[in-house]
Amino acid sequence: MNANPAPTSPSAPKPPKPKGPRVIVSGVSRRDVIIGVLVALAVIGFIAFAVLNSGGYKEHNKITGVVRSHEAPGPREMLMIVSKKGVTEKTADTGYSLKIWVESEKREYEVMVSKEDFDKAKDGDEMSFLRPKSEQR
Repeated sequence: MNANPAPTSPSAPKPPKPKGPRVIVSGVSRRDVIIGVLVALAVIGFIAFAVLNSGGYKEHNKITGVVRSHEAPGPREMLMIVSKKGVTEKTADTGYSLKIWVESEKREYEVMVSKEDFDKAKDGDEMSFLRPKSEQR
């Protein structure tokens, strides 16, 4: 006689029992489709309106004037950058400003500019710039 009984094959797992009867939802009505399309068109319309009107803010606050004088550059700023490799120093070109007369407002503005714009601008040239943040409309 055999002392070792033959191994039996494991039984296949049983599928889980359904939790309850399935609910069948009727199709979408014409009214629901029309409401969905109208809401989607309204959302797309608001997004398009925002995109088209977003550029007007800066144009409204842009003013043009005549360069009157160059202000001497201020002291150079030292930028210190700390990283894993150590500390590095860079000098930043700062302090370049132009005095610009705006005839429509009868006022002179002091405008900070880059070194390139500072070197390029001559007295009497026209220059456009954004109105200061505190005065924007």
